[in-house]
Amino acid sequence: SHGLFEYVQIFVISNGTHTKYYSNTTRNAHIAEVKNKRGSKKKTSNSFEFTSYWADANNYIITDLIDFTKTFFARHTILNILTRYCVLTSEDLLLVMRPYQITATERILNRINLATNYHREGTIGAGGYIWHSTGTGKTLTSFKTAILASQLDYIDKVLFVVDRKDLDYQTMREYDRFEKGAANGNTSTKILERQLSDLDEKGNPHEYRIIVTTIQKLSTFVKRNQGHPISNKRIVIIFDECHRSQFGEMHHQITKFFKKYYLFGFTGTPIFAPNANK
Repeated sequence: SHGLFEYVQIFVISNGTHTKYYSNTTRNAHIAEVKNKRGSKKKTSNSFEFTSYWADANNYIITDLIDFTKTFFARHTILNILTRYCVLTSEDLLLVMRPYQITATERILNRINLATNYHREGTIGAGGYIWHSTGTGKTLTSFKTAILASQLDYIDKVLFVVDRKDLDYQTMREYDRFEKGAANGNTSTKILERQLSDLDEKGNPHEYRIIVTTIQKLSTFVKRNQGHPISNKRIVIIFDECHRSQFGEMHHQITKFFKKYYLFGFTGTPIFAPNANK
């Protein structure tokens, strides 16, 4: 906490052969923990195991210090990490995204851009899925994707869709932890309808850029509101656990209703031909 170290957001450690990075929050919390718990062998998220290796877009780990420096400290890369791929939580903790999270977010944003430029909204070309194993930070990736997608001039709304009420609450709580008030939840289809119409509780105009809801509420909204103006807006729809929800009647209703959708799914267990039921 002296001089230039007061300005450091990300630390890099290396022995030449193995190189890793981590945020100043991890370092500060680890130092405080060591002082308070000398002799304790319990591992926490502030331990060395929770620092990150750097990797390329194909998830090939770059461990050598020279190679790491050439890529990680390239001006556009480090600036992107600091300005786009760090999250300062509501608890003032700095989270630095892992390389596969950054790649997933970049791929989604690129797909949205390409689909818009080539007028592919509302087609398979305007979507895709992200395969993140359980416990690897799907919520953080989806949060950052939702934030950055909502900042695109030509996108009207971002919907983050989960398939159960408890997950709805859990996601909102996580989103609020990442950034208080960044997303809007809803407890009924009526509230969802109001949010999609950009009206507050009193019926006054109010813009809702990111909305977290359940697939059941979205499906009910679609059934009740054929011809609603939102159906012609550019909407990014992100589905959590898409292997459970993205097939059958609900899926057809949603893709038929929204004319200019960009559809993305997150899953820890994608369904391929060998593990499909039928």
